[in-house]
Amino acid sequence: MAVYALGTIILYIQSITTGRYNNFIIFKASLGHVLHGQPLYRLYPAEYFDYYLYHPSFPLLFAPFAVFPKEIGLFIWLMSSTAVFLYALYKLPMKRSTQTALGWMLVLELLNAIQSAQTNPAMTAFMLLAVMNMDRRKPALAALFTCLCFFIKGYGAIIGLLFLFFEDKWKYLLYCAFFGIVGTLLPLLFLSPAQLIQEYTDWFHLITSSTIKEDGSVMGMIHAIFGLQQPFAGQVDKYLLLVAGLGMIWALVKTWQRPTAPYTWLMLGYLMLWIVLFNQSTESPTYIIAVTGAAMGLLMLPKGRTIHILLCLLVVICCLCPTDLVPKFINRIAITYRLKALPTFLVLLYFQYYIGVKPRNVVL
Repeated sequence: MAVYALGTIILYIQSITTGRYNNFIIFKASLGHVLHGQPLYRLYPAEYFDYYLYHPSFPLLFAPFAVFPKEIGLFIWLMSSTAVFLYALYKLPMKRSTQTALGWMLVLELLNAIQSAQTNPAMTAFMLLAVMNMDRRKPALAALFTCLCFFIKGYGAIIGLLFLFFEDKWKYLLYCAFFGIVGTLLPLLFLSPAQLIQEYTDWFHLITSSTIKEDGSVMGMIHAIFGLQQPFAGQVDKYLLLVAGLGMIWALVKTWQRPTAPYTWLMLGYLMLWIVLFNQSTESPTYIIAVTGAAMGLLMLPKGRTIHILLCLLVVICCLCPTDLVPKFINRIAITYRLKALPTFLVLLYFQYYIGVKPRNVVL
């Protein structure tokens, strides 16, 4: 869609003129750190702000963009992210009119993610492409996209659970093992085994620490709305995560009992919502993953009042309210109370109900 390309170009110009592309600088600089044997998970205030949070192999995967001067590399990165996202959308098993409607629903959320120059659009596309290739009995490609998700942020590989509902399970697992081993050891081209082990140790400690807590999750929304403080907030989080984990297991079991294409695609949407809503590192640009999963799943269900209400809530509260396109007081409320989590959480509950309690036919 031309609006995606135009929006990406406008945001690229804005990023270059304002100098707001710190995430791209982090990705680009991380390649140099690997090549020179420098630790990835330390602060480098002379180069960029914030921590590098990604997999130790990601800098090498990002090399095709990092080798260019930053202005050219940023343009290629943003346009490639938009292109692969659109490619994945238009490969979904939907009518072309439904694909187009989905594209229009997601345009604001995608551009919000593009503005941050993060990996979330590519992550979203790889999740979709992994399951598409499972469905098409192409286990090598399915495994490749699953592993790419893991080698970006780690948690994206959760969609690999869907292999349970498709053919060629053992082939898929073998390909995952192959790509997983190759990708995991890839930094050994430039690091010693001891250095690589240390990088993985540092990465694990960083992503499980409170250092990267963004509070964009459903827990963050609950904290903001009810004014919860530690240590009580931490106890609430533990119980909520326990319930969420049990809910996911229940949904997987029910999908296992009827592993037909409609329910497997709903389960994909469920997992895309789950990993965003219950992730301590979730921030606003991460929601392209959740909103895509939510909108995709809803459009695969028979149309009714509930579906229309949820779609409207997604577009208005999740995509529109956190932007400058609404009055400032509405924008302030949406941001202060982390309301992007609200409609996506409601959709997750609806999917939980639909998959686990009320079986119905799904229209593709």
